[in-house]
Amino acid sequence: MKSFSIKLIAILAIAFLLSGCYAQKEVQTLPAFTLAPFSANDYESSIDNFVLVLDASSSMDDPYMGNKKFEMATQIADRINQTLPELGQNVALRSFGHSPAVSDKNTVLFYGMEQYSENVLGEKLKEISEAGGTSALHTALTASGQEELNAVSGKTAVIIISDGQPDFSLESPITLKAARALKDQPGTEICYYPILVGNNEKGAVLMDEIVGISGCGFVSHADTLLTDAGMASFVETVFLTEKPEAPAPAAKEVTPPPAPEPAVLEGTNTEGIWVVDEAYFDFDESEIKPEAFDYLDEIADVLKTHPQVTVKVQGHTDNIGTKAYNKALSIRRAKAVKTYLTEKGIDEDRLIIEGFGQSKPAATNSTERGRSLNRRVELHPMNL
Repeated sequence: MKSFSIKLIAILAIAFLLSGCYAQKEVQTLPAFTLAPFSANDYESSIDNFVLVLDASSSMDDPYMGNKKFEMATQIADRINQTLPELGQNVALRSFGHSPAVSDKNTVLFYGMEQYSENVLGEKLKEISEAGGTSALHTALTASGQEELNAVSGKTAVIIISDGQPDFSLESPITLKAARALKDQPGTEICYYPILVGNNEKGAVLMDEIVGISGCGFVSHADTLLTDAGMASFVETVFLTEKPEAPAPAAKEVTPPPAPEPAVLEGTNTEGIWVVDEAYFDFDESEIKPEAFDYLDEIADVLKTHPQVTVKVQGHTDNIGTKAYNKALSIRRAKAVKTYLTEKGIDEDRLIIEGFGQSKPAATNSTERGRSLNRRVELHPMNL
């Protein structure tokens, strides 16, 4: 009997160690965040107010895809803050649940309603540091109507970051009742934008029902919003409207003298430019393929023999993805070509970086062949 007990203990110990190793393998690092903020020069705010409602209840301490759901939720809130430009909109930050180390209340207004400041919101988010307590989303929505959204007017986005799990035996109708009451407050034009953290089926249904109450908005998933492309699309869709282009001033009718015939540099096309295109950039990539090296070496040789020439290095993309993301991608492609040429001995001051995103296609974007031609870098020589 004693021998059997020892063997049983040994087996259980091995099983425990193996399960620990397996759990460690399941841990995943959250995707790196490299998205640049949208420019206030290019966008206007499409909303007047927004409220971030952050779930800090005990269920958010559970793991999902190797990370605590609470960590994923706070990362999403922080990345929204880093991506959104300050455009005079008003903001409030509310959470519910909480570890006792944060608050003994089940919902707390940490910030606002006041004019949005990235720095202030970032500091307030740090105060919501631990999850715990009950999932009182209905209490948070009711309190929002009584505090930060009381007497607020204009278009308002309510962004709920949660796993959607209910408070003990409470069913979703109590949450939907609170969401409907908040929506029906006079003066507020509320749209709900829930962000589901995790894969709880009942939580997903609850989020869909909340969106249905407002008649606008949509449900997003944390997995998507933790990518640069997903975050860019969310922020642009929920918060922003592109500024209309200012009309160009009327040009005076002046007959210019005939221009001299421009010099033609070796290797340029009929338009007098070099094009690094097609097979040289993969979809969503800025790394130059080795097939382009000989071509770029020839360009470097030509520039060495014409030291007076400067070059506009212009990056372009196809139309898959948001405008903001593609503009950033086009700049990365142009920088990759500039870096290659400087490493070949060309002074970096002679190479001017520009990024046009998807705005200047060279071919149709309706076919894979056309899109591949649009994933390009053009080099425009000047001072010939």
